[in-house]
Amino acid sequence: MKKSLIAIAALAAVSAASAQSSVTLYGLIDVGYGSQISEQRGTGTGTATQRSRGVMDGANAGDRIGFRGTEDLGGGLKANFVIEQGISVTSGSLFAQRAASAGQQIAAPGVAYPAPFSAAIGGVGGIIGGSGYSASTNRQSYVGLASESMGTVNIGYTYNNLYEVSTFSGYSLGTEGITGATVAHVFGSTYVGGIRSNGLTYISPSIAGGFTVRAQYGAGGAVPETNTSITAANAITNTNSRRYSLMGQYANGPLSAAVVYTNNRVKTAADPASRTGTLTNLGASYDFGAAKLAGTYNTGRDGGIGAATFGALAGTSTAYRAYSIGLSAPFGAFVPFVTIGRARATTDGAVDRAINISQAQFGVRYALSKRTTAYAFYGTATDNAANNALVAATAGSVYKDRKSVVGVAHSF
Repeated sequence: MKKSLIAIAALAAVSAASAQSSVTLYGLIDVGYGSQISEQRGTGTGTATQRSRGVMDGANAGDRIGFRGTEDLGGGLKANFVIEQGISVTSGSLFAQRAASAGQQIAAPGVAYPAPFSAAIGGVGGIIGGSGYSASTNRQSYVGLASESMGTVNIGYTYNNLYEVSTFSGYSLGTEGITGATVAHVFGSTYVGGIRSNGLTYISPSIAGGFTVRAQYGAGGAVPETNTSITAANAITNTNSRRYSLMGQYANGPLSAAVVYTNNRVKTAADPASRTGTLTNLGASYDFGAAKLAGTYNTGRDGGIGAATFGALAGTSTAYRAYSIGLSAPFGAFVPFVTIGRARATTDGAVDRAINISQAQFGVRYALSKRTTAYAFYGTATDNAANNALVAATAGSVYKDRKSVVGVAHSF
């Protein structure tokens, strides 16, 4: 009898511990059939064109697999973690690479564009991109503590505030999966730490009926904040990347609005002058019921570029401005949308714009269930920074990218 009681007590203890913590496997698989045409027209050099068509990673959302968990620590305090990896379901590598955030693969893995396409558009990463894959598969990985009354603190590799506003807050109604809605909403993020970085994030509880604050501090990207090297000859090199960001968001009823300010100071051994990039992101949406209107606006400066990039213009700063605006109107399970945007960059002392992108995207999503969505998208983007004297290799070039995708996305 005593042994039975002990066994029952042990089983109860295990059950109680299990009830206090949980781990969830989740993910998303999105596959489509698409067609893409990418062109570069140069002054006196003709037009280079690449066309592709076929089955590819889809365009509604990035393929991924992840684990998230929580543990109840008592007293209103919980521990949490997330490990999320991007994948590419239509390539042989699967877990070893993922479709790049600003587009999907349009060529075989590792195959670059012809030489005219190899010169990326400065500060954007190109509206055309490389092979369409990213070797960095980590989407986010962090651990944190959460309190209902005090808020949440996370530490690790996380989404930056500017990415929360530009992509996850509902202010961009298009998709990053194809051209046409991949540039304007995150324009200028390259110089303030990108869309993901190592660091600390504090998220406040909801204040005054819908207002929240997110504060971040850390590095710009998946690197340490500082790195100092001292050689045997006592030569010292420093690489520093210190980023801080503050976001305020109000969401109550049909209205949602947010503002983010990000500051990223960078110093490298190759370019020892400390340079500070800044970016302000605005986002807002209003749901009228019959339709939803949403948009983003970005403005900032890169803090100056080294001599290796712009020669005589070294040390000058480039100003970034961009906007996107979109409209969606649900008809039952059908949700058609349209979005347009512009992105421009001008370097001090330059006559012409370094970047002058116009983009548009439209499509329809159809909810087959809560977890499965069918869709059809079309997007186009053009960089018409004609007579761009800043990048000699692409002077007078015009870039144009068009893509359409039909696919199905399923989350689990």
